Amino acid sequence: MPIREERMKNSSQIMTNPTRRAFLQNSSAAAAAAGFGGIGSFIASPVFASDYAPGMTGGPTGFEGAERFQYNNTMSEGRAIEGIKALQAAGNAPAKISMLLTDGAIGQITKPFPEGGPSAKEVWERETGIEIDIVGAPAEDIFKKVMQDVTTGGGTFDIYTGPWNSTGDLVSSGGAVNCSDFVAKYQPDWADPERGTPTPEMEKLLYTYAGDYYSFSLDGDFQTWFYLKGLYEDPRVQDAFLSETGVALKTPDTWEEVDRISKFFTGKDFGNGPMYGNGNLMSPFWGLATFYARFASMDFPNYHFFDEDGNPNLNSDLGIQCAEEHVRSFEWCPPDALTFTWAEAYATMWNLQIPHTAIYTNLVKFGDGYNADGTPKSKATGMIGSHLPVGRRFGDQLNRRSVLYYHITAWISSQSQHPEAVYLFLQWLSSTRTYTWMAGNPGGYFDPMQQANFKEPLVASTYHPYAMETIPQTIARSVPSINFAGQTALDNALDEEIQAAITGQKSAREAMDAAQSKWERIIKRQKRNGIVDAIKASRATWPTIVDPA
Repeated sequence: MPIREERMKNSSQIMTNPTRRAFLQNSSAAAAAAGFGGIGSFIASPVFASDYAPGMTGGPTGFEGAERFQYNNTMSEGRAIEGIKALQAAGNAPAKISMLLTDGAIGQITKPFPEGGPSAKEVWERETGIEIDIVGAPAEDIFKKVMQDVTTGGGTFDIYTGPWNSTGDLVSSGGAVNCSDFVAKYQPDWADPERGTPTPEMEKLLYTYAGDYYSFSLDGDFQTWFYLKGLYEDPRVQDAFLSETGVALKTPDTWEEVDRISKFFTGKDFGNGPMYGNGNLMSPFWGLATFYARFASMDFPNYHFFDEDGNPNLNSDLGIQCAEEHVRSFEWCPPDALTFTWAEAYATMWNLQIPHTAIYTNLVKFGDGYNADGTPKSKATGMIGSHLPVGRRFGDQLNRRSVLYYHITAWISSQSQHPEAVYLFLQWLSSTRTYTWMAGNPGGYFDPMQQANFKEPLVASTYHPYAMETIPQTIARSVPSINFAGQTALDNALDEEIQAAITGQKSAREAMDAAQSKWERIIKRQKRNGIVDAIKASRATWPTIVDPA
């Protein structure tokens, strides 16, 4: 999830009393320092042709292993470059493409990587001559800027980016281009069985809305479980856990086991000060990811947020049970957890204040490992591990479930004068060679989510081998959060009621009854925008994979 590059030369001092402003200012400074129907093959620039691997005509050069990210006209990136050349020959390509981008991700496009290599922006501009003009905005505010441009007709940007969850609201407003014809014409490799998304369902989830292609996935915000492996393996901790709970300490398989571990660690001091057991996000907006993941596992193989007719399941028996469990888990949280964003949540693990958390994957990108000067990135360096999502046991099977939440996504503005050229840039950027190269770049927070990403040494060196195993398995077991028209209203309504229950203003049952009523009213208002059809279509993108218990 969103986080800027973290240098942290004095990491232990920086993370002892973290504030979000200091965290962002520090990491922002670090990032700133840094055969095709009728179209002929594009020709490599003579200056770089000698640096390409045999048969390759484009891509980065100048560093060892660059050939792994190069391409020709038989590959997705190469087809995009050919398409641009054809548009230019026909006089139908722009001189510049403008992009509104979550500011913490800019470095992954503009910062050269690795040492001796170019930036992604440099490669695109060298091969096409089309300038990419990137304007940044904070992750929390960017979709407001998107909708402002849509509603005012400003036409400021060719490309919008923002949360994946906002796709439905943007499409229903008429602000995004339907790219299905472009996809059929240029054939991106997003669904490639060897290099693309881990499952066919995930390709549909990330790139389509109501059956059509609108979105370009530029992130990997699948809530992944991390834990302090070094703490779990401490004999003192193991003995204390067995004595207190009667079972051995191990990574959890179920939410019941998560809660047992959270309860045990709360108030314990194993040499780094008193701990809090629940490291999951519980705060407004961010905490919805935790609730949705728990909710999805309530029935086998999934418990959907809506039934097959589009009616909410919030105040069902299972929905109320989920809310009760979620609210109870707040007992084991840090006292200021309701003010946390991802930045403060990361800091609790980096400072060894929590034993585990399901959160955005660049927690380890910026908190486990060593800085250029040899100092550890955090107190947790060398102590972190990762495990599969948790769920519930149903007989001899286990439905491990996580959730996709936020996830930087790009859309083509319906006001763009050159939508086909803009599409081709985004296909080039999001295809598996270019995106894998960018995912390894520590200059921003485009996280890995394609199969090719997890086979790449540069990505593994940034995210660590232990995460290379669990992230793709988490993706395959992740359900979508809400992203159809009305998403903002639905999420806000549920969030308000969950927070009322956490703070003791309502019981969990009262909160779910109120949320149910709100959702029913929102759905009724959104029927003209096809919300019921979108809900039904969304069901096909939910995972079916289960594991032996």
